[in-house]
Amino acid sequence: MYEQTNYAPSKRNYHTCDNRNINPDEITTVYKHPDVTYICEYIKDKFYFATLYNGRKDVKSTSNIHFFTIDDELIYNNFYYDFGPLNLACLYKFKILELLSDRNTVNNVFYRYCCKVSKKLESPGNEHRQIVHYTSQRDHKRANSAYLVASYAVLYLNKSPREAYNILFMGGEIPIKPFRDASMGSAIYSIHLTDCLNALKKAVSFGFFNFCDFDVVEYEKYEDMRNGALNWMVPQKFLAFVGPSTEPGTPYHPPECYIDYFLKNEVTTVIRLNKKAYSASRFTDVGIAHYDMFMPDGTVPPRRILNEFLQLSENTSGPIAVHCKAGLGRTGSLIAAYLIKHYKMTAREAIAWIRICRPGSVIGHQQAWLEKIEKNLLNAGQQYKLKYYGDGDVILHHKRGIYSIADKLEKKIHYMPDGGCTETSKDFTYENCNFQSSPYIENLQFLL
Repeated sequence: MYEQTNYAPSKRNYHTCDNRNINPDEITTVYKHPDVTYICEYIKDKFYFATLYNGRKDVKSTSNIHFFTIDDELIYNNFYYDFGPLNLACLYKFKILELLSDRNTVNNVFYRYCCKVSKKLESPGNEHRQIVHYTSQRDHKRANSAYLVASYAVLYLNKSPREAYNILFMGGEIPIKPFRDASMGSAIYSIHLTDCLNALKKAVSFGFFNFCDFDVVEYEKYEDMRNGALNWMVPQKFLAFVGPSTEPGTPYHPPECYIDYFLKNEVTTVIRLNKKAYSASRFTDVGIAHYDMFMPDGTVPPRRILNEFLQLSENTSGPIAVHCKAGLGRTGSLIAAYLIKHYKMTAREAIAWIRICRPGSVIGHQQAWLEKIEKNLLNAGQQYKLKYYGDGDVILHHKRGIYSIADKLEKKIHYMPDGGCTETSKDFTYENCNFQSSPYIENLQFLL
């Protein structure tokens, strides 16, 4: 195991040396490399995060240092002026298809960030090399890279969110641009990197997701507009999707495109927040309950709608599919309110988690509205838990997270990347996943 760095604030790693005329293979440590600065150490003498000097476009690996970047590999698809954070799939990996016989390189494999870093650390070709994730000084690229490396530290290096964040400044005080909503014009509200890290830490502790049991194929398939633009946010409780429509000339899908997925995932209820663009009977005819809670586009939920949504959610068994027109603003705001009440997330943490699952969610004044009602929601949540569980501090913990592979094995469902959905054979297994073969266990247990 590598020794992790114990952080103490310092500016000692902001170096200004210029060694461009020496042989790169003679540089034995990243601290002496002429192309990078603001060097942050996450694993002692092994794993670093660094920033290119202004004017540099890239940096070449040497016999002593392996450099890599994700700036042009993991891309955030913005709606307007938003630029991050990168979604949950970007923290995850694709299944490795092939490793080249040359162990000094790790190419021709499909990665997401956490796997990418882990494989580089474990590669025999890098046994005696320092591993450096570098980024440019462009605000948006650096913010997303910092988010990924700090998230890796929280999820895999047992760093607290604050520790992972503080390490980013051990090489010097270079600001990290806060994330903003998917709107145009000046941002009226920001989500900071620490909000994202706190959200991820809580999401893991609540069992919202587990990267040892996560179907990235399903995630990336169904987030695509062509396949319905839907995302799970709370396991077996909430998924958000773009509003269906049967109106002529609309680019949106009719309800029938969602029914098969909903039934296979045991969705019991659909909540519509926008104006009617399809008949509710399209869902109710197949046994899925349907409720209308109309509110104008871009507005904050009125108290009546908020209370109706929370009450219905608390009294509905089975997953609930929620949509407005795009499934972002109104939808994200109400689900975030539920997270604050029942999972004791702050408003900023709830917004961060919603956006990590479904980029672009919660827009404009909806952000400040959530922060304004945060205290009331937390108090209401405590009273709710005292009434029903006898403990105001109890938190629901999910046995299986969103996009659980184990859950599909149990239901014998296997989603195909080309759009198909097949029944899984009895001997179907996923390699490299340590699932226990046990009888069905209730999805929720209590964490006291």
